[in-house]
Amino acid sequence: MFKKVLLVVSVVALVLAFGLTNVFADDGTETCPAVYNEDTETWTSDYFCDGRINAFDVTQTAAVYYSYGLEQAWTDDGDAFWLETPDGINIWTIDSEGVGQLALWVPLAQITSAMSAVSDVQIAAGNGVTLNYSPSADAFWMTGPGGYSFVWDAW
Repeated sequence: MFKKVLLVVSVVALVLAFGLTNVFADDGTETCPAVYNEDTETWTSDYFCDGRINAFDVTQTAAVYYSYGLEQAWTDDGDAFWLETPDGINIWTIDSEGVGQLALWVPLAQITSAMSAVSDVQIAAGNGVTLNYSPSADAFWMTGPGGYSFVWDAW
């Protein structure tokens, strides 16, 4: 009986020791899986994997995200399903400590209206951030703190 109790106590002690060690060893950073960066033509895991559009720019002072809404759509057979579609653009400024703060949220209606322009147009501005659209390049660009700018293809 003593051997069984000793065995159970030993197993519990080992599980607790290794479990607590692994819990306390977690520093809270997320490791991103390697992906192909078309700009540099290399595989990398040095990027932000939180959904931001400017994920490969690790020195950024602003992060750009699409916000999404649900839209009902139908298959060819007439079955309804929900489709996630962009409904705005969020731009967060990032301070030297790595803390983000929402600087600009631009709704889809405002973006769609600007996309009908025939020349470059500023879509929105606020909190030191601007969001712009270029019809000739069919691209968005933003400017932010510290002279940061980022360009990406429009949807």
